[in-house]
Amino acid sequence: MFIRRGNFISLTILALLLFILGGCGGDKQPAEQALPTLKVGMMPITDNLPFWLAEENGYFAEEGIEVELIGFPSALERDSAFTAGQIDAGIGDMLAVAAMNNAGTEVRAVSVGQGATPGENRFAILAAPDSGITSPEQLKNVPIAMSLNTINEYLTDRLLQTQGLQSGEIVKNSIPKLPLRLEALLNGSVKAATLPDPFATLAEIKGANLVVDNMENTVAQTVVIARKATLDQNLAGMQKLMRAYARAVEDLQTDPLQYDKLIVEKARVPGEVLASSVRPLALHFTAPVLPDEAGVNEVIQWMNEHQLLDKELGYGDLVDDRVLK
Repeated sequence: MFIRRGNFISLTILALLLFILGGCGGDKQPAEQALPTLKVGMMPITDNLPFWLAEENGYFAEEGIEVELIGFPSALERDSAFTAGQIDAGIGDMLAVAAMNNAGTEVRAVSVGQGATPGENRFAILAAPDSGITSPEQLKNVPIAMSLNTINEYLTDRLLQTQGLQSGEIVKNSIPKLPLRLEALLNGSVKAATLPDPFATLAEIKGANLVVDNMENTVAQTVVIARKATLDQNLAGMQKLMRAYARAVEDLQTDPLQYDKLIVEKARVPGEVLASSVRPLALHFTAPVLPDEAGVNEVIQWMNEHQLLDKELGYGDLVDDRVLK
């Protein structure tokens, strides 16, 4: 069998091209794989403001990650989404972290949200406008409306015990839904209630008496929570998420109220609260830090005392330092 000279030259050139192209292809590094979309559970609370601001300012995109902010009306529904694997991260508190791990859902606190320094994440115990109650000792054996087995109850115990009340003198009335609790306080159906901001500030504007709050301590810290599976499988994504979050916190430290549109639309803070001179809204954020071990251990001890834990949990079971490293 004979091959014509022209055809032979053409085949030779083709072979050389294939060899060169093949060699070049072998030197190429594989393209960087896109990180999975991170789904963050969002409640209408001011603690989530850095996430909304990071999205608005394009910080997630600049970090090279896709982030979906998914709204939930309550902590219960957010925690259910963690359990179902529908979200990767969210803002909650150490009681929620411990409760989910106790129930078999492995999540970890990766940073403090608000409450790293006193004056952040305000909660208050207030008395009804016409109750005549203005001091903690007047709350002995007076039912206080709150959400039981949550940060509300934990903070109420801690604040009143530091004011000299014994555990048996703190009476609790379960009203889980915040709007109903606020209404009951203002119309006198209950004599006292524990409320977070902006509800606490709104109650004061409308005449409720401030009895005690946490403005001088860090009792009620919120934390950024992440699924352990997400930390194991997409640590780089979580680190980028928190870098974007930290950039938004820097923006907020100058003047958070300049973002009043986000605060009203997303966190649903009433305009009268933002405009109030009676009790200016306490809105402070600190750069991401890990929860302190002593504070976490106090939460675990309180939950054990209230028989809320079946498992033996420690700091290392609830906090992961990999994201902030």
